[in-house]
Amino acid sequence: MADATRRWRIATPAGLTWREWDGEFVVRDERTGNTHLLDARAGAVFANLIGADVALSVSEITLGLRDPSDGGNLEREIEAVLTALERIGLAAAEPT
Repeated sequence: MADATRRWRIATPAGLTWREWDGEFVVRDERTGNTHLLDARAGAVFANLIGADVALSVSEITLGLRDPSDGGNLEREIEAVLTALERIGLAAAEPT
C-alpha cells in the first residue's frame, strides 16, 4: 500500500517540454538532454503532477484517474509509476 503521507511533484517543471499523441507522452528534459516516452498511465500521472500547483499524494492522483475497470490496483500502479518517474528524474517525493 502507498504511503499516504508522501507527496509528489514534478522535479524541474521549468526544464520540461512535453506533448501527447494518441495516449502516449513524449517528455524532453532540457536539464539532462534526455527524452522520455511515457505510456498512457505514466503520462496521465505526469499530467496530473505538472498541472498541480502543489505536491500531490497518491490518493489525490488516484481520484483524478479513477477508472471502474482498474480492479482496485490503481494506487499501487500509481505508486510504481511515481517511483519510475523519480528514477528518471521527472518526479520527486517531498521530504517527510
